[in-house]
Formats: sequence, structure tokens, C-alpha cells
Amino acid sequence: MKETIVFVHGMCHGAWCWEEQFIPYFEKLGYHCISFNLPGHETEGSTRNISYSLSDYVQALSKAIEKLDEAPIIIGHSMGGMILQHFLQNGTCKKAVLMSSVPPSGALFASLSVIFRYPGVIPFLIRRNLLGAFKKYPHLMFNKASVTSKYTHRMCAESFRAYLGLLFPILHTSRIPLLVIGGSEDGLITVREFASTANYYKAQLSIIEGGSHDLMLDETYEQSAKAIEKWIRTFE
Repeated sequence: MKETIVFVHGMCHGAWCWEEQFIPYFEKLGYHCISFNLPGHETEGSTRNISYSLSDYVQALSKAIEKLDEAPIIIGHSMGGMILQHFLQNGTCKKAVLMSSVPPSGALFASLSVIFRYPGVIPFLIRRNLLGAFKKYPHLMFNKASVTSKYTHRMCAESFRAYLGLLFPILHTSRIPLLVIGGSEDGLITVREFASTANYYKAQLSIIEGGSHDLMLDETYEQSAKAIEKWIRTFE
């Protein structure tokens, strides 16, 4: 029996982003896969304002893990990667994957970089409308027009409180085996930041050439899935 993989989605996403391609891929290999919606992310495309803290999201992950008989592998994407890093302060798992993750130094640099490149996001930030910013600049998430048209409308509103929590750095490390994986064409997090994250945790780094921020939704998602699969198997 293969191990259990728990998937943690990122900002403005939901469990659906894993169910499209990654979960079928890993289930075919025999892994038991679990994805769940963070609080307020249950309805695809919802524009309803929500207000949850990053701690609320960490607690949601903890509750999902508590239901399991054995420690799983956890894969966290983007904000989900930061949720995973906070979880590892007191929680545990067999292995952890930070995919396109907010670095342990926090999201401040990435936020300032986006504002500098796309000052049009400023009005959305003033209105605390993160979803609006991503809809105006979907290439921050996706790298193909076909992918953009397929998934942008499924994204939902995000808690600005949670976003503010992402700005603060992580102050602990972890001894859990950890993989950092990111795309070379990520519109939010740079390759340098991925390398910094890997260095901070003394983790393996995998860069997917041409990969976007949403590696699990890329047309070439199998490259990312195979890199994760290969890394997982080194610890079996």
C-alpha cells in the first residue's frame, strides 16, 4: 500500500486545482490522495468576501491530518506552501513538498515585485480584492492562454487577513525530508527565491523549465508530477 498524499491549495484556489490532473496521476501510481478546501474556498468562482487568518488555514490543515491513521506526505502550493511551513512548527508528516511556495522570508518581496511590474494591482489591493488582481493579470498564475481561459473563472475570493499573514517570515526550520519545486516562468515567485527556500531548509531543489506558478495545472504538469514522484521514491 502506497503512502497518503495530502494536497494544500493556494490563494484563490480550491481542492479542484489538484483534482484536475495531479490526483489522477498519483492515484494511478497507487497513492491515497486527499485534497480539501480551505475555509471560505468551498465555492468555485465565488466573489463573496471572506475573512480568515493564516492561522485558521493552518488549523484546517491540522484537522485534516488528525483524521489520518498515519503521517502523510504533504504537498503545499503557493500560500499552501506557507501554510505547510507553519504547520511543521508543531505538526509532522513523512515528507513535505513546497510547490511554487511563498518562501520562509515571507511574501513581501514578491508583493513589491508585482506592484513594481504591474502598478495596476494597487487599486485592487486598496480594495482588498486579491481575486480582482489575479483576474486582471492571470499570467501571474498561468503561462498559456488555453490554461488561463480554462481556470481563471474557477478562482475565488481570498481573505486579505490571510494575505497579510504571508508577509511575515518563518522563524523555525524542519527536519522533515523536503522538496522545493518551482517553475522557471513563475509570475509570482522567482527562481532565486526557490533556491533560497531550499537553502533555508537544506532541501532538494527542482526547477521546471517553462513552468508557471500553477505547475499542477500546466499543460506540461507531468514534468512536475514526475519530479515529485521521483523524489518521493528516494525515501521509500
